[in-house]
Amino acid sequence: MVLLVANALWALNFTVVKFGLSQINPLAFPMLRWGLGGLAMAAILRWREGTLRVARSDILLLLATAVLGITLNQVLFVYSLTFTGASDVALLGAAGPLLTASLATLVGLEHLRRRHWVGALLGMTGVAMIVGGSVHASPGGSSLLGDGLALGATVCSSASVLMVSHLLQRYSAWRILTYEMLLGSAVLLPFALPALVSQDYARVTLSGWGCLAYTVVFAGVVTNLLYFTGIDRVGPSRTAMYSNLQALLGAALAVVLLHETLSLIELCGGLIVIGSILLSRSGSSPGRESWRSATPGKPVTARVWRPRFHHGEAPPR
Repeated sequence: MVLLVANALWALNFTVVKFGLSQINPLAFPMLRWGLGGLAMAAILRWREGTLRVARSDILLLLATAVLGITLNQVLFVYSLTFTGASDVALLGAAGPLLTASLATLVGLEHLRRRHWVGALLGMTGVAMIVGGSVHASPGGSSLLGDGLALGATVCSSASVLMVSHLLQRYSAWRILTYEMLLGSAVLLPFALPALVSQDYARVTLSGWGCLAYTVVFAGVVTNLLYFTGIDRVGPSRTAMYSNLQALLGAALAVVLLHETLSLIELCGGLIVIGSILLSRSGSSPGRESWRSATPGKPVTARVWRPRFHHGEAPPR
């Protein structure tokens, strides 16, 4: 149940951010969201693990993870929502596990079998259908730009997962996520500062502030609390299976709440992407995962769960 709730909250986030961007500057929005969320996560981490310390030698890797997973990912994400529909962004986000698997193979971290490559090819076909259907529905060109930015955000998020795999050998997911939020916000601040200063806060309605609060509290802190609880109960691979609900539910919510239109070819493309992920996982045999052996906040000396990238276990953005 906690996993269903977490993915439902994440699915609604596409619609909430789309509405919030109508009142809050696209650079100010992620700065406020992840800056406030990072402070909240730091307080939770301090309470859970008693310390915020990390090794000095890991700072650069944490910084690179934050730049990819938060700074670049979120800038591309919010601007994609200004040019295309939330339903498109939700469906394109489903390609994340396929992109992560492909990137992991390119850098030698994962060896994919034929089944996974078939799934990847099928998934890219689905992506092409989503983009093609979107461009057909909006021939002006802005939708194509938005879809491109959404794919760029997914690539950045997928690349950050590769770095997280090394950090998980020494730190808990809580610690990594907290530093991602804090460092990613710090890098974004110089670029977002003019937007924060020029933002007309008086024109932001109660609904606009509510959208920002939702992204900080529910789509930021609460969802991660639920997500890691799910990992603790059923393991990362089974937890990741629930993330398939995000794309379709996110698109459905955008259609219902924002009155967006979703063409048949886009919907079919989204289903193909999700089906391709299920195909690539069906031949997997992750074996017994030892993710419980990691002691939060301390170097790991026992066996530690290493992400199998075709499962896409990283928390969704």
